Amino acid sequence: MLSLIVAALLQVTAGSSSPVAPAAAIPADTGVMNDSTRGQRRRARREQRPPRRIEVTAEHLATAFRDPAARAVLLVARAARMQQDSALQGYDATTYQRISVGLGFTKIGRERLAFRSEAATRVRWRRGIGAYVDVTGSRSVVPIAGKSGNVDIVGNISPIPYYPGRESLWIGSSVAREAVDENKGMVHPLAAGAEAYYTYESGDSVTFRLPGGQSLLLRELRVRPRVPRWNLAVGSLWFDMSGGQLVRAAYRMSVPMDIGAVALEDDSTSFDDVPRLMKPLMFPMTAQLSAIGVEYGLYAGRFWLPRLQVAEGSASASFVRIPLKLEQRFAYENVNAGAALPPIVVAPADTGRKLSGGVTIGMGSPSVTDSLHAARRAARRKCDESGNRTFTRDENDSHLLVKVTMSCDSSRLANSPDLPPSIYATGEDVVDGTEMNALVAQALSMGAQAGFAPQPVRIMLDNPRYNRVEGLSLGARADQELGAGYAVHALARLGVADRQPDVQLTASRSDLRRTLAVTAYNRLVAANDYGNPLSLGRSINAFVFGRDDGFYYRASGVEFGSSADQPSGSMWSWGLFAEQQRTADRRTTYSLARIVSGSSFDSNIVATREAVVGARTRFTGSRGLDVQGLRLFTDVRLETATGRTSGSYGRATLDVTASHGIGNGAAALTLAAGTTAGTVPSQRLYYLGGSQTIRGQEPGASRRVGEGIGNAFWMARGEVARGLGVVRPVVFGDIGWAGDRSRLREIGRPLSGAGVGLTMLDGLVRFDLARGIFPKRQWRVESYVEARF
Repeated sequence: MLSLIVAALLQVTAGSSSPVAPAAAIPADTGVMNDSTRGQRRRARREQRPPRRIEVTAEHLATAFRDPAARAVLLVARAARMQQDSALQGYDATTYQRISVGLGFTKIGRERLAFRSEAATRVRWRRGIGAYVDVTGSRSVVPIAGKSGNVDIVGNISPIPYYPGRESLWIGSSVAREAVDENKGMVHPLAAGAEAYYTYESGDSVTFRLPGGQSLLLRELRVRPRVPRWNLAVGSLWFDMSGGQLVRAAYRMSVPMDIGAVALEDDSTSFDDVPRLMKPLMFPMTAQLSAIGVEYGLYAGRFWLPRLQVAEGSASASFVRIPLKLEQRFAYENVNAGAALPPIVVAPADTGRKLSGGVTIGMGSPSVTDSLHAARRAARRKCDESGNRTFTRDENDSHLLVKVTMSCDSSRLANSPDLPPSIYATGEDVVDGTEMNALVAQALSMGAQAGFAPQPVRIMLDNPRYNRVEGLSLGARADQELGAGYAVHALARLGVADRQPDVQLTASRSDLRRTLAVTAYNRLVAANDYGNPLSLGRSINAFVFGRDDGFYYRASGVEFGSSADQPSGSMWSWGLFAEQQRTADRRTTYSLARIVSGSSFDSNIVATREAVVGARTRFTGSRGLDVQGLRLFTDVRLETATGRTSGSYGRATLDVTASHGIGNGAAALTLAAGTTAGTVPSQRLYYLGGSQTIRGQEPGASRRVGEGIGNAFWMARGEVARGLGVVRPVVFGDIGWAGDRSRLREIGRPLSGAGVGLTMLDGLVRFDLARGIFPKRQWRVESYVEARF
């Protein structure tokens, strides 16, 4: 499933201009080739379908242009798009490409790098010949797998910057298609017939004067979809009006792509092999491109060639989050002045049919296809006497012949001076996109949206959950895109034990990078600051082991706030709320553990019944991606509220975790503290204990203020891991205190615990065997996700 989502994002961002096959983005031993092959065959069927498009009507033409200048810009750009500049005969270029894929189970958490690959090449392109590509640097890492990560770098090379017929907007296929065809994926805003899908408005203009006295007029064309659809783009495109060539662009897709719906539309049997009980754990499955930037440079005073291309997006499957970023930069020399090159001959081992995405598959039965794959891989790995491997590629049905040469010495490629000092480098050491970031921020603001056009409602099951208040709680959700960035969402669930409806109605507006939302709700809320007691994982733990680590209260009210859509190193959210808070009584003691050993859920806290108005904000910062380097994770939370009867209160919490490699392992230290002001209701106290705070102790410990509960707290956790693999053994110790902030000098003996565990996939999954030291001496087995270390 992960490979399919990443492949979908790579297909959307890079198109077939990138020879990186989707399957090559994941270690070869992950067992995803069957899914990849099915995807290739589906794409092959799409290629054979007749074109699918909305016919342009007189009404479309009458409403497509906001002003006459927009029509003029579009016509000039459309004519130039399909013209091959015969004056450009060749160039030499250096290229750099980086693909980064993250992985997480929660929206807010430490930034985690699942996969990164980068390559540097020297490209010599000649018209009528093709491109000679010398790979000068190439390396890949799978940090979450450590030394056990296995990546095949043979196919991991940068794209060809330009060749005749190449799509200049870097959207969809690498070959420019003259007319709209929805079977090909993205609907190009400049393609013939795009007036049925988009509206156009002229924007700013800039005049540049070249050293020879020539002036260039650049005009902006603002593109807006008529309806919110995943294959329609929102953006700002700039053109050189002297010839209509694209100069720069910033765009995104208008709404996220519903992978499940798109797959079923393409093939109604796409998910027939998925067990019915597993589907709620997979969906909703979405992918979105939140920003794409393209910038061209003028060479030899007349040729616009791509200089910088950056794409950011993310995907999700139920609770799995996968951010992705693709960066490319190109530099040129010898434009129209390079030496002649000999013709390129395609070797028999490299023959095969090319599909979109640069994936080559053989013809015939699966066994024949597998044999051809094996033959091509063997040929590409074969080294000659000079220590290089050479292979040819027939790119995009003979639009481009490519001959690739790369060293067989992987160490030499990985330490190439053409690559950044470290694969974990950021900022200007990789791609200096300062100007591009400014363009994206301006062009893709919240006001840049598709037209208002309500879409069909989507209904799906929500993840089940289990706790001592609701028992088994089942839910469903309905979502509807309205257009103009607006959407409405409804979530309803009912607990078997308490039979109180949990309802949330949300109206939101998003630009795929940030969402503003107002929500009316009656819901069960976890008072815990750490962990997520209402998640699926903790629910399984409660049902199986009879340990519900959450403290709950009911809240009914309304909230207005903002949150980030794109997982990143720094995330900020805020909210204003007015709600009534009240006690949520324990309604069940049933669990598998009660049947086996007679253990039962403890009672829940007694919440202060209060109507409050307040505000909250949260900032998380994550720096460092190298599992053996210095990494910092910071979490800051602030809250203030006023109650009708109890008065005002405030809360402030700071959590910092630092880790660094030590020899054949690593160590981490967490320091956290929080305090309050005013009279804090019981549901807004601090509760220590459990997997995310003091392991070996139950949340709230003895359920007395001063022993795990209080209006102030401090905590320290130390951990040491051994090894560099996907699974690492860990030794840890935790200590902390929660109590009355006015008695900090009389804390007595703090809570404590220690133990051993296993951290998997860089803390994505964690198993601990903890021994409580004080106040309870007990053993606790913990399994959880999104650990700090």
